[in-house]
Amino acid sequence: MYNSQGPLVPLLIIGVVGVLAVVGVLAFVVLREDDDKDPVAIPSYTRSPFSTQSFEPSVEPNPTTSPTRSTSDPSSLLSVTVETAKGNTFTRAGTRTESCITRANSKLLTALRSHPCIGSMYSAVYASPTKNIMTVISILKFSSPSAASSISNVTNQSGWPKLLTPSDASGLPQPRANPAYWTRTWTRGSNVVYAQSYWSHGGPTGGRTGSVFATAGELGVEITNTMLFTS
Repeated sequence: MYNSQGPLVPLLIIGVVGVLAVVGVLAFVVLREDDDKDPVAIPSYTRSPFSTQSFEPSVEPNPTTSPTRSTSDPSSLLSVTVETAKGNTFTRAGTRTESCITRANSKLLTALRSHPCIGSMYSAVYASPTKNIMTVISILKFSSPSAASSISNVTNQSGWPKLLTPSDASGLPQPRANPAYWTRTWTRGSNVVYAQSYWSHGGPTGGRTGSVFATAGELGVEITNTMLFTS
């Protein structure tokens, strides 16, 4: 006998599969959005090998003194040692104060023509407690929070400062040529903070769950939060 309900079965199966596919897509989108959230600051991420710059160390302040920190003097934020909220102490391995235009790579330079920075770019290289990861912190100031946000967003298009390596006087090894590194950025008011981390030997950095990415975040967030309490 002919069953008039027969065609409904495959149609129901197709309908269920379609619903599950839509739910799967929505779940993927939600997970990706959640994955990009940072509990303390708004980050941008990217990783790519670019040319590096070495530099001579500046005169180190007396470690026994506690210089006054202020966002009006970004160099005061880049102290000899930085202890993070996790209890890790990073040691400075050199500093550089230079024109933003000179320190910027080509893509950041293009953005700076629309939103020029105020004053110089202040940078320092820090060694992790085990000295196996180097992190370059760079601070730039702009005319407004919106200008700072625009520059921070350029990180997603591979626009960032040229990488620095430890000074020779630090006694730390230089990484191999063109090391891979993670660059992360945060904004605090009209300031942009960059944290660029790489293995001291210059090897592959690994993904966002690796130590290099995490170290950039730990030190970058610490400096960014210090601005909050010194502004």
